[in-house]
Amino acid sequence: MYDLLEKLADGQTYSFENLTALLGCNANELLAQIQQLQQQGIHIDTTLGEVKLLPQTALLNPEKLRDTLPNQVFYRPIIHSTNQFLLENIKRLNKGDICTAESQTAGRGRRGRQWISPFASQLMFSFIWQVDARKPIDGLSSVVAMAINHALIKLGGSDIMLKWPNDILLKGRKLAGILIEIAHTENGQLNLVVGIGLNVDIPKDNQQIDQSWANLTEILPKIDRTSLLIALIQQIYQELETFERVGINAEFQQKWQEVDAYFGETVNIITEKQVISGTEQGIDEHGYLKLLTNSGELLTFNGGEVSLRRK
Repeated sequence: MYDLLEKLADGQTYSFENLTALLGCNANELLAQIQQLQQQGIHIDTTLGEVKLLPQTALLNPEKLRDTLPNQVFYRPIIHSTNQFLLENIKRLNKGDICTAESQTAGRGRRGRQWISPFASQLMFSFIWQVDARKPIDGLSSVVAMAINHALIKLGGSDIMLKWPNDILLKGRKLAGILIEIAHTENGQLNLVVGIGLNVDIPKDNQQIDQSWANLTEILPKIDRTSLLIALIQQIYQELETFERVGINAEFQQKWQEVDAYFGETVNIITEKQVISGTEQGIDEHGYLKLLTNSGELLTFNGGEVSLRRK
């Protein structure tokens, strides 16, 4: 089925005869594969005995990405996981190299969750980043989230807030998520793979996503995903370089507070052993969440160990 989708991703029109020969299947098997993809919300036109993919948004333009961005860009119409691709090839890649795709078959979210990726309706990409292994990276994912917020505002977006540690929300619904994985340490450098998934124009009838979600087209209806990716990469890299120099300083903490969707609200912090209630107080110099408990105690929490929920 995914071989069929990858073949159609070139945007060309194919006859049934050509596709059955290319894929090594018969007409009934081909039709069954087309129907499976259609059931997943992928638009495929089969009129007049021909087959053509009708993507939800215009396909990414890898040539423009490679011409504009200074790093290597790997483009795959269909991939198991952009993060996994970089992890598997990291020995031959450099800081800032990027992998992007129209759809993932095994995308991962934070805390082991599956990341659903309907074809050509999201922006999905991962990149390699290297930091001094002697320096802490606490708060790095929040820096990436803030950079995405800044890039979207520059593009004309509004009503975009952040949920600690790294969710991007549009009018209270999830717009984008971030997954950071540690690859290895070499020559004093910690190698990270940063993966980002952003909803651009997911069909409204999609039943696969089990939480409240938003599309970027709600506020930027004419957004081009290729230009969006370029803007995000440039902003993220700029702010990560600042983070390497100054960390989570007072200025960043203040900026976070201004877009913190839960600041000042009563929330629950869910750990493996208990649920702690209190008032959310933003983040500290490590990027840790600050919680003022009902007893007046100020606690801090690392993003890797807890979940934040509105009470």
